[in-house]
Amino acid sequence: MSTPAPVVFLTRHYPPNPNINGESVCDLVEYLEREHGIRSVVLCMGRSFAGGAGRRQPAGEVHRLWTPYEGNCTVLRLLTMVYDGLALLVRAWRYRRSWTVCTTSPPLLPMWAGWLLPRRTRWLLWAFDLFPEGFYATGWIRERHPLYRLALRATYRRAPNALIALGPRQAEHLRQAYQKPDLPALLLPCGVFFHTLTRPETPPDWYDPDRIMLGYCGNVGDPHNPEFIRAAIDHLDPARHRLILALYGNQAPALKAYAQGKPGVVLLDHVPREQLAFIGVHLVSLRRSWTHVAVPSKAVSAIAVGGAILFCGSPDSDNWHLLQDAGWLIEENNRIQEQMADFLRHLTPQAVREKQTAAPGIYQRLQTTVRQTYVQLAKMFEKE
Repeated sequence: MSTPAPVVFLTRHYPPNPNINGESVCDLVEYLEREHGIRSVVLCMGRSFAGGAGRRQPAGEVHRLWTPYEGNCTVLRLLTMVYDGLALLVRAWRYRRSWTVCTTSPPLLPMWAGWLLPRRTRWLLWAFDLFPEGFYATGWIRERHPLYRLALRATYRRAPNALIALGPRQAEHLRQAYQKPDLPALLLPCGVFFHTLTRPETPPDWYDPDRIMLGYCGNVGDPHNPEFIRAAIDHLDPARHRLILALYGNQAPALKAYAQGKPGVVLLDHVPREQLAFIGVHLVSLRRSWTHVAVPSKAVSAIAVGGAILFCGSPDSDNWHLLQDAGWLIEENNRIQEQMADFLRHLTPQAVREKQTAAPGIYQRLQTTVRQTYVQLAKMFEKE
């Protein structure tokens, strides 16, 4: 009897690299092996990542490919994105009889998949941040630029067997992009885990039980709005609030400089996931132009530890659609400063506790969604 072909995952980052996308892939790989005896091969790039998630041991058979560049030069980063995706697809040809799960990281990987995956390959698109739409949302390229239109057509020229999306709104966006309204879609909200996070008995030094604890802990990249964080810094009442900032990403240096020495603000290099439970209100932002193109995982991470969220973005975002019972909305417009001032002026410990009471129920529903998707994927992979 022949050995069943493994499921092949294509992703840029993978543990022990501390990236939330790679950790999500690792969770699924562990589940498939533990619960169904399904073997997985993970093809990823041998690169580092500045923060984002917890370090853990990788699962599955892992092959790390060489990557040419890890710096911040825009041109070299773009060239590396092209190379990384191509390198993964070329290596994936060895497993062309396997189910292939193609993530959207590196950014142009789905474009190469649409072009280069053999026609008979059964494959799924696992959506995190979407590209090339992200290049347009960032302002790197015009919507009508020939290269952008070419990349968009190439990315969506060939639909996968099914989608794995971060939320129902993103799933619908992808169906429209592929022009396949009946394309099967499974949901896997990023940041949902099943191991219990134990709140430490000893609080961290930055915690103050007599103040409302707010925090922004994570990436401040192109999809995020630094004006939202500046507004929180500007309108804090140090006698009532404390803001924890643990920032990384291309917009982080300017924000750290702006926050330095401001009353009520604590700057940290990193906040361990289990310490997030000491933050009452977690700040989350997503620019309107990035709606459905990205879905910040830090919002789900906040709900996971029983926190509330203050979300700055579009009410049509999956973050707000799924998590609104445990949060407040600040819409992205020219009144962010005014909205933030009003929010902080009226925010009370009782209001925070009321929002936090909704978090466990929301997180249980998200976990149920993830379990159902895992089971559906296992059944799909077991069919030969």
